[in-house]
Amino acid sequence: MKAADGTSLPFPISVNGETMSANPYRLTRLLSAAWVLFLLGACGCQDSARLHKTSRLLMGTLVEITVAGKTHNAVKAAAAAAREITRVENLTSFHKESSALSAINAKSGSERIRSDPELLALIEKSLRFAADSGGAFDPTIGPVSRIWNFSAGEPRFPKSDEIAEALDKVGWRRVEPDIAAGTISLPEKGMALDLGAIAKGYALDKARAALRQFGVTSALINAGGDIIALGEKAPNQPWRVGVQDPNKPNSIVAVAIVRDKAIVTSGDYERVLIRNDKRYHHILDPRNGYPAQGLRSVTIVAPDGVTADALATAVFVLGPDEGMKKIESTAGVEGLLIDHNGKAGLSPGAGSLFELRR
Repeated sequence: MKAADGTSLPFPISVNGETMSANPYRLTRLLSAAWVLFLLGACGCQDSARLHKTSRLLMGTLVEITVAGKTHNAVKAAAAAAREITRVENLTSFHKESSALSAINAKSGSERIRSDPELLALIEKSLRFAADSGGAFDPTIGPVSRIWNFSAGEPRFPKSDEIAEALDKVGWRRVEPDIAAGTISLPEKGMALDLGAIAKGYALDKARAALRQFGVTSALINAGGDIIALGEKAPNQPWRVGVQDPNKPNSIVAVAIVRDKAIVTSGDYERVLIRNDKRYHHILDPRNGYPAQGLRSVTIVAPDGVTADALATAVFVLGPDEGMKKIESTAGVEGLLIDHNGKAGLSPGAGSLFELRR
């Protein structure tokens, strides 16, 4: 979707007044509205004649791949990028029983399991993010994710004893990958890895690599608001990506200027549960089992999708002060934070990347 000035936006879908990422379980009732938004966004673009655009439902969201160049090569390149995203989904899906990740989770508390080397490498990388964030990012949050059920259908509000029981099975230090042997172990039955906060960024990185193999030097991939840019839209024209205003669906709070960067936003407006007039969102704090507090949205610009994706979640969980410190201490990364009062905060080097709209 685009703002009135042609700026690329994440792909929000409004349900009962709440903005959500496309969810495969809600696709039937959302798809018509989604395609209307897509078609509106695709029209009126000055450069549309030279840009090939395709959209597919992948990783539980609508993925739009925009490739500049000759049509025949662009079509083949976009298809290759989509295949890479599908391949990563089949490795990392928390919900597909056939995924390589689900095979690991199914054998928690039992013998070591041999697994795909690529998946093991991604798990090891996620554990490094967990260590670097002091556990604010934790791939073992699977048991907590399951009881809230935000990403697999209708969310539910779990009882406090359910949360306590789930938290007993969370702890990134307990995961035992052996990259050399190609095996991994989750030592306690009921433990579960959930790579939802890093897998989409990884998929974007692999999709960008696929485009490069076709000689593509200008492209943008938008996976439900997680975006990666290749080169520029046109010579001396960087890609312009809108950052959604968490208080105003379909409006932007800032425009990010990106070249060969990934930009990922984690927001509390994507998947929401209302209970006793209180909003509970899907970004869970692995330290207490409840939705993280203090921020409405975090937007990270980084050289790669993995870093942007994982850091967006970690910063959101850390909150405004500790989260900004984390951004400042991470090389090559900048960020925009929106707190509960709607106040925008930019990291020290972000002024050249973001144009605030209010």
